[in-house]
Amino acid sequence: MPSRERLTGFIFGIGCAAMFLLIYSKQQKKSDWELHAERNVDGPLKEIRQQGQLQVTERTNGTKVQPSVTNLVVKPNMQRKSDWELHAEKNMDGPLKELRQQGQIVLPEKAAIAKMTVSEAFRTFHSYLDNVDTICHRKLRMGKLGDGGWEICDDANYRPVKPCIVYSFGINNDFSFDDDTAKNYECDVSSFDPSMTQASYQRSPHVRFFKSGLDGKDQKRNSWDLQTLTTIKKMLNHTGKYIDVLKMDIENSEWPSLPNMLSLGELSKVRQFLVEYHGHCDKRDDCISKLSTMKDVHDAGFRKFYVHKNDQCSINNQLFPVVRTVCYEIHYVNINLQ
Repeated sequence: MPSRERLTGFIFGIGCAAMFLLIYSKQQKKSDWELHAERNVDGPLKEIRQQGQLQVTERTNGTKVQPSVTNLVVKPNMQRKSDWELHAEKNMDGPLKELRQQGQIVLPEKAAIAKMTVSEAFRTFHSYLDNVDTICHRKLRMGKLGDGGWEICDDANYRPVKPCIVYSFGINNDFSFDDDTAKNYECDVSSFDPSMTQASYQRSPHVRFFKSGLDGKDQKRNSWDLQTLTTIKKMLNHTGKYIDVLKMDIENSEWPSLPNMLSLGELSKVRQFLVEYHGHCDKRDDCISKLSTMKDVHDAGFRKFYVHKNDQCSINNQLFPVVRTVCYEIHYVNINLQ
């Protein structure tokens, strides 16, 4: 081979190898937060992470490991639709036909949302909120198993790592979530509720209660002191800081609060967002407004890893074939803060 061609081939080979290593390293590289979380494993949850396995141990046959969900490689031919899936898609008729056609589980662009009919908006609202977007491999419930408790994603790329900050809006005299989070993650928890008769006080070394609430603007409503998230963070000297978990169960006040939080970029500094969305969504304009707000939350990087229908708010509606709720407890992680 002439020396010029040999040199060209050598350079080409080196280039391909460098490109492969670059792609491979990007795929394998863990985020700074994930590395930080893995280095800081001490604390009340250390043993549960070490001993509480999330997957069934693989069986071995001699020295050969049998394939499991964790070591299967997805190949192109595994993307083909199964005969059953093709069969199901051809047989769409039945009681659920209109729900599948109109109830979208992935929110479209806001221009398409604005054109939805009443039935399309209602079915999309109750379909979207009842399905997840991403997987959290280890969820830990903080607080009660029923109303008052919430799930925290304990995966290394999202979990709170001390020193950590948690905001809990809406207490209703139930501090079980706040106390468990402070105990197990050793975070500083600020709890807020203007409806309680209890005055502001230091509940424990890591939990402080404030007799005030969250809203889309600073105001006094009747006897309640309400502030924006920006004002609250300034009051607590948290301006510019990241909130590890923000929990919000504030009885419809999420709808005026969220646009303010989004427009000022405050929600982008939240790692996990737990919110109870309220509303029937049976009026077209109101439902479209709610869907648009949830689309903004999604576009800000938030993905649902767990959803729960509060059975204290169940409803029946002819537009949906099964019982619904007007109180959806939605658990998000911010994929922009891994």
